[in-house]
Amino acid sequence: MFTKLKISQRILICLVLAMAFLLVLGSNRLDQRHFSNIQTSVNSVYKDRVVVQNFIYQLTNIIHDKELHLLLKENDKPNLSENKKVTQLLSDFGTTKLTPKESHLLDQLNLQFSSLQELEHKFSETNNGLSENHNIATIKKLNEISLSLNGLANIQLEESKLLTQLSNKSLGMNNLLSKLEMAFLVIIGIAMLALIFNPMKLMHAYPGKPSQN
Repeated sequence: MFTKLKISQRILICLVLAMAFLLVLGSNRLDQRHFSNIQTSVNSVYKDRVVVQNFIYQLTNIIHDKELHLLLKENDKPNLSENKKVTQLLSDFGTTKLTPKESHLLDQLNLQFSSLQELEHKFSETNNGLSENHNIATIKKLNEISLSLNGLANIQLEESKLLTQLSNKSLGMNNLLSKLEMAFLVIIGIAMLALIFNPMKLMHAYPGKPSQN
């Protein structure tokens, strides 16, 4: 059948096949790019947001525990195990992907916790029992730490929302590209069928000397 077609028709078929190949190749590359974006977003939501939210939860519990001990007048000595855990959590937090605002709050939190430790050690060394000034200074520092933790928790929600929107956008683009790809393939298939099985009409559209093949 192909040998009975005119040269111009053969060229058109080759062009149609080339277009189909380029279409499939191009859509495949775009699909890979969007799937990569989705995978990155999903991994980031877990590693940089869900895990970090757990860090914040643990830090918040420790701070609340310190507040409770202060109210019950049981914090005459620093809780070294708690402080060590906070230091480790803050260190692990710093290894995650941070936004500029998040990095600023984390630096602020590190400074606030260092100040809290200084208050605890200073008070422990005096051995004078709980004083009103110490209570006020410690409560103030604990409140500052709680505010920083709340700010970091809010960032996790905002960033998780943005990453989810990015994933949904990539999925939407993939669906749109799939539909366009299918439509183009149908059009190309119809064009090829017309070229192969209805060459007589195309002879009028492309008049010329019949092929000798």
